[in-house]
Amino acid sequence: MLAAQLGLSLILLAVCSFAPGFIAVRRLPWNPLEKLCGSIGLSLVVLYLACFGAYCFAPGYLTLVCRAFAAASVLLAVLVWNDIRRLVRSYGARQALAGYVFLLAWALAMLSMIRNYSGALWVGDWAEHFQRTLFFLHRFPIRGPIVGDYKLPARPPMMNVLGAFFLAQTADRYEIFQLVFAFLNLLLLLPCCLMLRALVKQRSSRVLPLVALFAMNPMLMENATYAWTKELTAFFVVLALWLYLAGLRKNDGVRIVAAFLALAAGLLVHYSAGPYIAFLALHYLIRVFPKRPHRLREVAVIVCACGLLLATWFGWSIAVYGIHDTFASNTSVTAGSQYQGSALVKIAGNLLDTAVPAIFRDPDAASMFDQPNAAGKLRDNFFAIYQTNLIFGMGLIGGPFALWLFYRAMRRPAAGREHRFWLYLAPFVVVAGIAVVGERDNIGVAHLTLIAIEALGVTLIAASFPWRRWTAVFLIAGCVVDFSLGVFVQARVESFDNTPQRTVFEGFNLIGNDLQLGAMGPDSLSAAAWRNWHMKNQEAQDNQWLRRDRQLPQNSPVVQRYANLFEQDLKSNAQDWQGWYARSGGAMTFLGDHLDWPSPGSWNAPSVVMLLLFAGLLGVLWKQSMRFAPAEAGKPTAARKPSVRKR
Repeated sequence: MLAAQLGLSLILLAVCSFAPGFIAVRRLPWNPLEKLCGSIGLSLVVLYLACFGAYCFAPGYLTLVCRAFAAASVLLAVLVWNDIRRLVRSYGARQALAGYVFLLAWALAMLSMIRNYSGALWVGDWAEHFQRTLFFLHRFPIRGPIVGDYKLPARPPMMNVLGAFFLAQTADRYEIFQLVFAFLNLLLLLPCCLMLRALVKQRSSRVLPLVALFAMNPMLMENATYAWTKELTAFFVVLALWLYLAGLRKNDGVRIVAAFLALAAGLLVHYSAGPYIAFLALHYLIRVFPKRPHRLREVAVIVCACGLLLATWFGWSIAVYGIHDTFASNTSVTAGSQYQGSALVKIAGNLLDTAVPAIFRDPDAASMFDQPNAAGKLRDNFFAIYQTNLIFGMGLIGGPFALWLFYRAMRRPAAGREHRFWLYLAPFVVVAGIAVVGERDNIGVAHLTLIAIEALGVTLIAASFPWRRWTAVFLIAGCVVDFSLGVFVQARVESFDNTPQRTVFEGFNLIGNDLQLGAMGPDSLSAAAWRNWHMKNQEAQDNQWLRRDRQLPQNSPVVQRYANLFEQDLKSNAQDWQGWYARSGGAMTFLGDHLDWPSPGSWNAPSVVMLLLFAGLLGVLWKQSMRFAPAEAGKPTAARKPSVRKR
């Protein structure tokens, strides 16, 4: 049953995320890859409007509306099948789609390993977004708390509404939710394929290096598999940047309007799109608006289109929650109000900590993630470097190389407005993206707002292919290290769970007059990892302790006190999740839970599949790099042969 549901979900994801928008985009004078990305972006907006509209105005028919819209999408795809075939046959779109399919298979192999999300101090976001998705799917109580004691307006709803749309087609299972969010997050690859040409100004660009860098980048793969919303935001941001630059280059108002509409959609996915919106709005008003032939009409269209899209969420939230909860419950506001120090000191500190990993600034930082499990400690220390650092988030070797490429490009004499655009964009977004973070975090905050910039940095590395021979050697060696320490080890540690032979996560024990965790064993992971594990198994753990409670002395006030606490927890859980845990066996079931894991760290099919995919990808990348890399400076490469004109 699950395999059929996953298969149907995958088919509907492919059709519904493309066909509705393609109907409108297919006649535009755009290149095939632009049409592909534009169709996906517009389709996701249309799906959001359909599902959120059903939630607001036809709550009892949401599932029916979603299924009817999915059927209509399939019908539209059939009607324009010949146009779709022509699009897919084009070289650029075909290469990008092939790369995306590989990345999706890669991510599914990772998800088949994962049984418990964990990493450094990250806790609960994966469960929060699942609860938000169920909120729209099953119409949870408006005032009910969200995981982490958030209010619903603390996060924008678009990706959760999209998740509800696809879960409505099959079942509200967490495994399907994982597939949906991985599919949507990996869409970031497609506009990055578009950006390859914009970053190097060459007629042909190769997708293979970009796919390889994506697959072996710990930051990008963690954000694709962690089941949260930031990479889909980056998809809309990168797509908007391409459309904006292409619109200026071709004097095309449609592309410029579409760019701002994509940014508005990105803001509805995650508020981290805010700094990019601010930059593009300022750039347009200062550098572009005075020279546009029909500037007032264009601005009116941009304001109306973006305003109407944003009003679907903000208008509803203000009507239901009020202005204060709508705009003040965001974590940037709440964390900022709790911070007691100087705002400038906080921003400067976060800038430094995001640029320089904690372990380089403080040798004692390595003890921050001490735990009995050696693999867990290794994973957490590198996790903190890869996920929260701006430079090494692009790779241990790739990050510094991307900075060097950007520095070299900026040193050249200005080659037009696009050169100045990138020169202004990068520092503005980095500073503004860190400035809007409310909390002070000495580990770094790149993961909050800078994923799009990091993805563009990875794209810049791929765009510089073919690399010179020694550059290729260092970059590929860096990819091996990144994969080993940031991708594979991360998935392996997330595969750890309790077995009859080994205990990774301790249960509750009554020790004296208090309820405590049992003593940590040699295989135990960190407290943050335990919190994620308990959140996954919360109701099952509560029921297990209550069953144990019946075997303890019933006249003990300590036993009664904790029994009452667990019973109250179960009641609150049943109300906040509307009985979902009880219907699902008391725990969330991950894709990795369906495989046989005899002991933590054991080898199994997904591990072998990942290593085989890695070996194949690395071999192809090495072969291509050595084939096209010039042996010495000044020699033309096979990819850039001097042209000979016939006279």
